[in-house]
Amino acid sequence: MTQKPTFTLTITNGNQGRMAATEAVQPKAENANRPEDRIMARAKLAATYAGLLGVTTAPRDIFDVVAAAPQHGNDPRVEAEALARGMETAGLVTQVSRVQGISKDMWPALAYMTSGQVLLVMGQQRGDLILYDTTCTDNRAMVPISDFKPFFAGLVLRAEASLKTVAETHKTDGAPAHWFWGQFPRFRRQLIEVATGSFVANLLAVAVALFSLQVYDRVIPHQSEATLWVLAAGAGLALLMEAFLKMARARLMDGAGRQIELSVQDILMRRLLGMRSDTRGQAPNQLFSAMREFGSVREFFTASTIGTIADIPFIFVFLFLVASIAGNVVWVLVLGGILMLVPGFFLQKKAIQLTQETQGASTKSSRLLHEAIFELDTVKTQRAEDRVLRLWTELNTLSSVKSSEQRKLASFLTFWSQGVQQATYVAAVIVGTYLVFAGEFTVGSIIAVGILTGRTLGPLTQLSGTMARWGNVKGALDGLDAIVAAPQDTAEARTYLRREKLKGQFELRDVMFRYEDDGAPTVDIKAMLIQPGQHVAVLGANGSGKSTLLKMLSGLYAPTEGRILIDGTELGQIEPRDLRRLIGYLGQDVRLFSGTLRDNLNLTMLERDDDRLHAALDFAGLGPFVRNHHKGLDLEIKDAGAGLSIGQRQSIGWARLWLQDPAICLLDEPTAALDQRLEATLVSRLQDWMVGRTAIIATHRAPILALTERTLVLQDGRMTVDGPKEKVLAHLAGQKGHVA
Repeated sequence: MTQKPTFTLTITNGNQGRMAATEAVQPKAENANRPEDRIMARAKLAATYAGLLGVTTAPRDIFDVVAAAPQHGNDPRVEAEALARGMETAGLVTQVSRVQGISKDMWPALAYMTSGQVLLVMGQQRGDLILYDTTCTDNRAMVPISDFKPFFAGLVLRAEASLKTVAETHKTDGAPAHWFWGQFPRFRRQLIEVATGSFVANLLAVAVALFSLQVYDRVIPHQSEATLWVLAAGAGLALLMEAFLKMARARLMDGAGRQIELSVQDILMRRLLGMRSDTRGQAPNQLFSAMREFGSVREFFTASTIGTIADIPFIFVFLFLVASIAGNVVWVLVLGGILMLVPGFFLQKKAIQLTQETQGASTKSSRLLHEAIFELDTVKTQRAEDRVLRLWTELNTLSSVKSSEQRKLASFLTFWSQGVQQATYVAAVIVGTYLVFAGEFTVGSIIAVGILTGRTLGPLTQLSGTMARWGNVKGALDGLDAIVAAPQDTAEARTYLRREKLKGQFELRDVMFRYEDDGAPTVDIKAMLIQPGQHVAVLGANGSGKSTLLKMLSGLYAPTEGRILIDGTELGQIEPRDLRRLIGYLGQDVRLFSGTLRDNLNLTMLERDDDRLHAALDFAGLGPFVRNHHKGLDLEIKDAGAGLSIGQRQSIGWARLWLQDPAICLLDEPTAALDQRLEATLVSRLQDWMVGRTAIIATHRAPILALTERTLVLQDGRMTVDGPKEKVLAHLAGQKGHVA
C-alpha cells in the first residue's frame, strides 16, 4: 500500500507558518486507531467553523450525528457528508464538493488533506491561506498557498447560515406563531391555487343555469335544435372542466393537509418529549387523550372542509348573478342564507360544552381501562372488580349520553339548513311565478334562479355541518394547547452553556421543592456540598424526599425555591442534553419499551457493537441468562417488560448505565430488586467502576453502603444528619438502642 504523504506545520514567526513534508516516520498517538476520537476531533473543528458563521453548536451534537451514520471504510467523502449532516442540524446549509484549484471564494471551508487530516481554512489573503491553529496566539496561522497545495486532496466542505437561521437570529421580539394555525402560511401558494380553482370552478358551474335559461327562453320558443346541441356541448364541457378542477383542488389540499399533519404531529411529539418532568396538572392519561383527539382535528381539515370554506366567498358571486337575472328575488336567498346560519352561531357554546364533558368522561374511562389492564392482578386480589365495573358503567353512560346530545345537535343543524334551503327554493319559485304573471319574468328565469339557489345555498348547508363539528375540533385544540404551552426543558429564547465534561461537584443553597403550591415542602435543604468523586449515601424513611432530591440533582425537577449548582454553575444554565449525557440516573422503577432487548439497551441508536451490549449485560449480571436464551439480544420485550422479573428489569437498568458511562451516578434504590448473591457480585464490580465518579445513592440496603464514605439522613425533606459513614451509622444504631 502506498504511504499517504504527511506534512508538518511549523510556526516560524508570530503566526506565519510553513508546511513541509514529513521526512521521518511519526509515532502514532495512542488514540490514532480509535474512530470516536477522530470523529470528535472533526466535530470540534466543524463546531468552530459554525461559530465563524454565527451559529453556536456543540461538538457533541455533531459527533452524535456522524457516529450514527453508516461507516464505509476510510472514504473521506462519506465522512465529509456525514459531517455535513451534523452541521445541518445546527441550521447550516452545507455542500461537499471536489475542486481543481484554489481560489479566494472557496473559503472558509473544511479542507481534506492527502494525509487524511482536516484543516479549517478561514480565508485567503494575497498569497497566504489563513488556517485555524490553536498553537498561535490568535488561533490563526498564515501558510503560503504553495506550501498548502501539494498536500491538498481537493475535497472541501463548505457551509453557510441558512436564511431561516439568520432571520431567527436578527428578528425582533413578537408574538410567536400558533403551533397549528401558524403552519398554514407555509402553504400560501397551495391555498391561493385552491382559491383560484374554486373561483374558476364556480364560474363554470353557472353554465348549467345559463343553459337552462337559454333553452327555456330561446331554444324552445324558436324550436332551434342546432342551438340546443351547441349549448349542450358548451354546458357539458363546462361541467367536465369543473369536475377536473375540483379533483385537482382535492388532491392539492390532501397533499398540503398531509404535510401540515406531519409537521403538527412532529411539533406535538417534540413538545411532549421536551416537557418538564415536574410539570404540575398534566396527568399521563390527560396527555394521552389530548394526543388521541388530534384525530378529530385531522379529519376536520380534509379537502371537503377546505373546499367548503373556499366556496363561501363565491356565494356573493352567485347572489350577484341572481340579482342580474331576477332582481329583487335575490333578497329571498339572502334571508334564507341568514336563517340557515343563525342557529349554528347560537348553539356553538352548547356544542363546545358538550365536547368538553364528553372528553372528560372519555379521559377518565381511558385511565380506568389502562389501570384495569396493567393492574389486573391487583384488581383481582383486592376484590376490586365491582368498583371497576361501577366506574366503567358510570363513565361510559355519561359519555354515551353526551355523545348522543352532540349527535342530536349536529343532526338538528344539518336538517335545519337543508329544510331552510328547500324552503328558500320554494319561496324563490313562488316570487318568480308572481313576477311571470306580471310579465316581468320568464319561465327560463325561474329555472335558472332555482339552479342558482342550490349553488348559492349549498356551501351554507355544508358550512352548518362543519360548524356542528367545530365544537369537537375546538375542544381537541384546547387540549393540545395545554401540551404545547407546557413548560419545556429548554426555552427557545435562551442560549445554554455547553459542557463536554462535568467534575461532579454539587452545591445546594436554600433549596425547596413542593409538588403542590399550597402543600408542605417535599425537600427543604438549606445548604449542602458534595465534592467531585465523593460517594454519598442518602438514607431516610419512605417519603422523606430521597427520590425527589435525586431528580433535582439530575435536572429532571427544578427547585421551587433556591439554587442547585454543579461545578460552580447553576444547573438550569447548562444545556439539558449535556446533563442527560453526563449524569446517569437509575430510578428504582426501571421502565422497558416494547421491542427487543437490543432495542432497550440501544435507546440512543448509537450502540452498534454487540460485544459492548454483552459486556454491559455481564456487568449487570444478566449475561448468562441472555446467552442461554435462544433469541439472545433479540429477546422480545413485551409491554412494560411483562415476562421479566423486577430484578431482571433492574439489571437492564444497570446495563444501560454501564453503556452510558457517566461521570456522575444518581442511584435510587439501585439494588432493591436484586437477590443477595447478585447484589454482592454487582457491588464488588462497582468497587472499581465507581472510582473517579461522583455517586449519590439513595438506599435502604446495607451491602451497597460499602461503596460510600459519606452518609446523609433525610427526615420530612430536611437533612438531619451529615457525616462520615461509620459515624452516622453508629449514631443511628445508638438511637435505635436508646429507643429499645
